[in-house]
Amino acid sequence: MIKKNIFIIIKINKKMLVTGILFMIMVSIFSIWKEVPLKAVFHHSIHRKIVIDPGHGGIDGGTGEDFGLLEKNINLKVSLKLKKYLMDKKFKVIMTRDKDSSLEKKSHIKASRYLKDLDARKNIINNNGDIFVSIHVDAHPESIKTRGVKIYYYPASMEGKKLAQSICGSVNNRIYKKSLKTNNVQASIAPEDFYVLRETQIPGVLIEIGFITNPQDRQLLRSEKYKIKIAQAICEGIFNYLKNR
Repeated sequence: MIKKNIFIIIKINKKMLVTGILFMIMVSIFSIWKEVPLKAVFHHSIHRKIVIDPGHGGIDGGTGEDFGLLEKNINLKVSLKLKKYLMDKKFKVIMTRDKDSSLEKKSHIKASRYLKDLDARKNIINNNGDIFVSIHVDAHPESIKTRGVKIYYYPASMEGKKLAQSICGSVNNRIYKKSLKTNNVQASIAPEDFYVLRETQIPGVLIEIGFITNPQDRQLLRSEKYKIKIAQAICEGIFNYLKNR
């Protein structure tokens, strides 16, 4: 029997070959690009602990009673929304309060109810967080024209200032530029010697999310849509600050 060698010649279209190779390269690049941000989000989130401090509560209603609103309720609603958005990004979130209550019973110092409440907030923040945000509503009885988001940091805290700047940039972009579409109002930052900023040992800010004495801000503070947007803006500012740390 005579064996014959059979050769099969496959003609390959060079254009198709090059296209196929380029396609595989693009798929590989996309897979790597997609994976890196997810790893970055995970790395900068899962090990970070953020304390949210809704100002006032319980017997202390804060400002706004003259307008049929109570600051303590607005603070808590925005804080709970902020908690959800931060948890969606895999941060660990601790609340100084998650209901309408004051915190003086959690303090062991001998002082007024007001100072005991502040002491309890300080202890929760220092014992649980990497950073913190304290949520409040502002008032200016002498000027109804004063409005806008104000973000305060402790003068000696450079990290607190950087956090304030990051949140401020996000609020200006999300709230005033994209949502309200105005150039007449801007969020701003300022150093301040508030107890919760001075006595805490981690970077933090106190955010006044609007002036209840201003008609335009008061309308926003009544709005659930605004509460969602301001919580999202604060969350974005926190994330942008932490992703570089």
